[in-house]
Amino acid sequence: MLETAVFFLFATVAVTAGLAILLSTHIVRMAYWLIAMLISVAGLYFLMGAYFLGVIQVLVYVGGVAVLLVFGVMLTSRQQAPKLRPGPGEALWLTIVAAVLLAGLIPSILRVRPEQSALVAENSVADIGHSLLGEFLGPFELASVLLLVALLGAAYLARPKIPVLGAQQKKGTTAL
Repeated sequence: MLETAVFFLFATVAVTAGLAILLSTHIVRMAYWLIAMLISVAGLYFLMGAYFLGVIQVLVYVGGVAVLLVFGVMLTSRQQAPKLRPGPGEALWLTIVAAVLLAGLIPSILRVRPEQSALVAENSVADIGHSLLGEFLGPFELASVLLLVALLGAAYLARPKIPVLGAQQKKGTTAL
């Protein structure tokens, strides 16, 4: 009973934080909601008995990626509170991509049988490493590409706005 209540608490926080990330227009608040979501997912890992994954979730994602995003945005942004407002074309594109990903995810969730979802607790760190670089190499590399894209997106959003030299020359000013 207590385990079910804790599960629903972590799941509710994760889903609420995920929706807050999507609906927020303030980039720093998005980063804080991301931290809350990642911590709640780590809590779900701990609840399932996957202690190694829970610790890695906290160390790598919360400790590294999210904090890097927060400090990167706060230190490099020239505006005090940058806001993100997607245009109608971007919102439509993101909705289509999310629908395609959800359509691919739902059948795989429905095919999981209860005996497949049981965790093997006796795996060591070496066994996990062999699995990551063996049968799960594709998803492992996909996660690394996803992190690279997130890093490039954060760098793009945090870049300083520098006027283009060609625009100044068209106005009649000369650059030395």
